[in-house]
Amino acid sequence: MKDTEELNVVYVRFDKNLDYKEVVNSFPIKKFLETVFGDFPHMVTPKNFEFDRDQLGQFTQDEYDMSKEYVVDVKKVPEIITNEYYKTIGEEGEPLTLVEFETELLLDDHIVTVNNGDKVLGVFATETDFGHIIDEL
Repeated sequence: MKDTEELNVVYVRFDKNLDYKEVVNSFPIKKFLETVFGDFPHMVTPKNFEFDRDQLGQFTQDEYDMSKEYVVDVKKVPEIITNEYYKTIGEEGEPLTLVEFETELLLDDHIVTVNNGDKVLGVFATETDFGHIIDEL
């Protein structure tokens, strides 16, 4: 059962070229997360968890690769974030996307990744599910 007062959502980026503050403060991203999780998210840092970011990144990429048939929704990341990302890496490319999918790992909710094509750049999960993911690592 979800906390009706506040839904804590953790965001971890795996590509440091993606502006952390822009992503977690983006109203359009938060509205998308609200449709995924059922409540408007309160963004929290993963500081209460001990984990290896590279291992989590590989785990999330593997979950995404295995779960492509379980994608529920895809939405473009706001253009300003995409443009800043490509400006930072010195390239041009397709719009970054938010991808909601059901993982192979059984969780209470779906997770949402920030993707550049099929490459996962970051992940959003409820704080509870994030704990389950870290336990799996």
